[in-house]
Amino acid sequence: MWKNQHLLAMALCAGAISILGMGCELIATVDRSRIPGDEGVTDPCADGTKNGEETDVDCGGPTCPQCATAKACAEADDCTSGFCADSVCCDTACDEDCDSCAAELKESGDESGTCGPTKAEAACGEATCSDGVETGRGTCDGTSVECGPGEEKDCETFACDPEENACFTECTEDAHCTLCHVCGEEGECVLAAAGTTGRGCEADQACDAAGACKAANGQECTEAETCGSGICVDGVCCDTGCDSACQACNIEGLEGTCSNVAAGGEDGTDCSGANVCNGEGACGLAPTEDCTTDEECASGNCLNSPGGTFVCADFPAEEEP
Repeated sequence: MWKNQHLLAMALCAGAISILGMGCELIATVDRSRIPGDEGVTDPCADGTKNGEETDVDCGGPTCPQCATAKACAEADDCTSGFCADSVCCDTACDEDCDSCAAELKESGDESGTCGPTKAEAACGEATCSDGVETGRGTCDGTSVECGPGEEKDCETFACDPEENACFTECTEDAHCTLCHVCGEEGECVLAAAGTTGRGCEADQACDAAGACKAANGQECTEAETCGSGICVDGVCCDTGCDSACQACNIEGLEGTCSNVAAGGEDGTDCSGANVCNGEGACGLAPTEDCTTDEECASGNCLNSPGGTFVCADFPAEEEP
């Protein structure tokens, strides 16, 4: 339409009076290449220049034809082959760890557009870290499309950093340390104390002095080696040696913690017969036994009896809660 209007204006100018000459001169200077449909318009997809949204010269992008292999691309739709790898149109998907489609990345150095093995020693894969072992990126060998294994490194006392996929190299909290280790004052990981719970062990386990998980205090045992604390007393793993008279580690509700035997209770050969426990970890004469001083009695009270002798008093009755 604009082209026809322009031609009409030029035709009218041909017969116009001189007073209109200036206006006709202006019409004649209009840039015809900007008039849609005019012969001066150039196709941007055929101008021999990479412009607009083209991915290569006169091809690719949302408006130009698809590119042939070896041409530059941004996505598969840019290519007639339907494959875009290493930013060039490729003959195949070329998506293994150690294959490439760009000439500068291939071991052979062949022209771009044909998939082939990646250069030897090129890094491939991703670094990982799990179970206290850091594995670096692998390398290509120049012949296979498989990624060779990366170098492994033991994290030793540190744990894996999940954000970096590498070993922590210093700590600010216990979580930065490996099994049965805690963060020390200088940012290094040190062994947790024997009997420490948590730190990677199961709920019924505790750390031993060598950094391994064993039975926690209160768990049944027959020998000390099976306990995290390294102590087996009264058939359970215990927090201390618990070898004083009137102390036990298997008291109901307190299993695993060395505690005083209740007042009036016995403690085997250490405190039996005429003696009973005083509730404070020591033996004393049982109630009704003859005595001469309060200190001799488990109850702490030596009383004059009706017969004129002194006997240990009974334990005070427990107060109602």
